[in-house]
Amino acid sequence: MSELSPACETLQPNIAVALVHSPVLNRRGEASTTAITSIDIHDFARTCGFYHVGPVYLVHPAEGMHALIHDITDYYKTGPGGDRNPGRKEVLKAVRTAFSLEDVQAEGDYQLWYTSASAHEGCMIDASKLSEIKGNHLIVLGTGWGLDIEHLPEPNGWLSPIAGIGMVRHLSVRAALAIYLDRLTR
Repeated sequence: MSELSPACETLQPNIAVALVHSPVLNRRGEASTTAITSIDIHDFARTCGFYHVGPVYLVHPAEGMHALIHDITDYYKTGPGGDRNPGRKEVLKAVRTAFSLEDVQAEGDYQLWYTSASAHEGCMIDASKLSEIKGNHLIVLGTGWGLDIEHLPEPNGWLSPIAGIGMVRHLSVRAALAIYLDRLTR
């Protein structure tokens, strides 16, 4: 796992974010794994930096995907990209890699708060209430067709789904992250 910069130690109290690429569901509802893209890395880091939340965990079981993440972040953290874009260099310092959600949970002793485009049974809270609950919190978002909760640790609860009024059922994971973090800080 990569190191968290000293600037990240003053982030929103006890709030971290994880983007899970495995285990997630495919369009048929089967357990699956998705690929990490550069947009995942940059957009999650930038959004979390904007709301002063971190660290940002990218969860994937393949070492090759971890190498991709480190290649991209190192270009900015220690390479020429950071000289041209110091802001990007700073926010990418919050990015960490993990092979599983259990690894993330062990690192920060996090309470897990899952997200979904639809309501789930169990404890459900509005994101704005999360900062009122003591402890370390991890907001967990999934790629593909959502988190494969049968193969993930039991969550402490769910963040209320983001209700839309349009023609599609759910948002991109990057848009959902921004909305949840905005609600968290209000």
